[in-house]
Amino acid sequence: MSLSLYKPNAKNAGCGFSFQLGINNKTQESTLYVKAIKQHSWNEAKKQGYFQENIGNPDKNITIKFNEYEIGNLIYAISTRQEYSTFHTFNEDKTSIKLTPWDKKAKRSLKNKETGEWEEQWVTVKAYSFSLTRNGNQNFSIALEPGEAVAINEFLRFCLQRIYLDRTTKQISEIKAKLSANQDKEAPF
Repeated sequence: MSLSLYKPNAKNAGCGFSFQLGINNKTQESTLYVKAIKQHSWNEAKKQGYFQENIGNPDKNITIKFNEYEIGNLIYAISTRQEYSTFHTFNEDKTSIKLTPWDKKAKRSLKNKETGEWEEQWVTVKAYSFSLTRNGNQNFSIALEPGEAVAINEFLRFCLQRIYLDRTTKQISEIKAKLSANQDKEAPF
């Protein structure tokens, strides 16, 4: 299962992020992977951005695996509008990870209470910025609107529950196997 956001722009500087529930190869338990890809191109006529061409380019995409404590910190940061940052090292790569709340200015159509007419007004939206910076010079970042942040937070909670479920299921199977092995060794009375 995954939750994906793609935010291209006309400057060809957009990013796409995918939050994916995957399997940890070492433990065979569920784990969270966050993948990001840089925008490849922009079609001005269609007002569309494209990412697919950057899939095979290691400088244009990144994958990070999060443990349960990092997932918990992300949940806490979104829930309380706190900043969260951490650091990962993998092979030669050093990646800083940052989730930052920010007050975004946005135009919204709002009804004027006095006139009853709809008007475009600037409002403050409680948004977030999520960024992955590899080796200090490869930046992957995306703005998260409030609804997107809520959806991501719920997905993070789901991932955490899956990790716990996997561990509990494994532990119960191991206990049952030990009990069954010990039962076979007991002398009948």
